[in-house]
Amino acid sequence: MMGDAASVVFSFDRLCVQVAAALQHGQPQIYAGIALAVVSGLLLFPPKDDPDQI
Repeated sequence: MMGDAASVVFSFDRLCVQVAAALQHGQPQIYAGIALAVVSGLLLFPPKDDPDQI
């Protein structure tokens, strides 16, 4: 039973390492995508001018 728990932990650790490596190699594309989404959101949905807000 303890071996099963350790196997699950090792599998999860291996998955985390693979995700981290993929994120590290794709970091410029991820930041570009986030920036594009923010700019597009601001252009498509501009802030409303509400005189009641400070």
